[in-house]
Amino acid sequence: MVNAIMNDPMTQIDKKFRENLNGLEVPGMSFTAMKDDDIICSGGVIPVWDHVFEGWVMGSLLIWENRIAAAKAIKKGMEKLIKDNDVKRLQTAVKKDFHLGHKFAKWLGLEEEGLMRKYQNNEDYIRFARIM
Repeated sequence: MVNAIMNDPMTQIDKKFRENLNGLEVPGMSFTAMKDDDIICSGGVIPVWDHVFEGWVMGSLLIWENRIAAAKAIKKGMEKLIKDNDVKRLQTAVKKDFHLGHKFAKWLGLEEEGLMRKYQNNEDYIRFARIM
């Protein structure tokens, strides 16, 4: 998905870092929503410290045709991962100018914590987190 079918230019990953994403799909820490053998979206959590996880979500080009189902799948998937992994803090980073991403993070129950300057690719990001 990262190499060809990401849904928005704002979510593109610099080519030199794409290999770092190969380990994201971990049983019990990730999910993929599909329709007719096509990937709609994926998401998951990565352990940072005890009970602290970094959340991630990626949508394919098909997410726009399946917005509501994808949003529900992401919310349900994240809630299951939070419960199954005893998450006490879920955090994520969203590009500063990616306002739809900010809105989505808030819809998932995360709160804005602050600006992270030059976080990735020399760009500013906003840290969002949810405390359980």
